[in-house]
Amino acid sequence: MLVDLGSVNGWAVLVATVVGYAIGAVWYAPRAFGNRWMAALGKSREQLGDPVKPMIAQFFLTLVIAVALALVVVRFGAVTWIEGAAIGFVLSAGLVATSLLSDWIFCGFNMKLYWIQTGYKLVCFTAMGAILGAWR
Repeated sequence: MLVDLGSVNGWAVLVATVVGYAIGAVWYAPRAFGNRWMAALGKSREQLGDPVKPMIAQFFLTLVIAVALALVVVRFGAVTWIEGAAIGFVLSAGLVATSLLSDWIFCGFNMKLYWIQTGYKLVCFTAMGAILGAWR
C-alpha cells in the first residue's frame, strides 16, 4: 500500500481543515479580496445568493484537501513544518495554479479572478501543509 490511512494524524487533519477554511473566510472578506473577487466574477452579493450551503460544502471540500495533503506529507516523510509547507506550496503551484490557468486560457476568466483564487490556494495549501508536516 502506498500510504496507510492510519498513519495520518486525524487531529492534524481537522486543525488543518479549520485553518484552511479560516484562511478562506479572511481572504474572501470584503476588506481583503471579497469585493474585488465579486467584481472579477461580475456578480453582486445578491446574485451569489445565500452563502450558507456553499460554505458548508467548502468546509467538507477543505477536509478532503487536508486528507489528501496529509497522505502526501506522510508518503514523502515530511516531519517539520517547513517540509510540510513546501509540499503544500509545490502541490498548489504545480497542480492547482496550473489547472486554474488552463481554465483561464480556455474559458477567458478574468485574470484578477485567477490571481485572487490562486493566491488563496497557495496560502491555504502552504499553511495546511505546514500544520500537517509539523504535527505528525
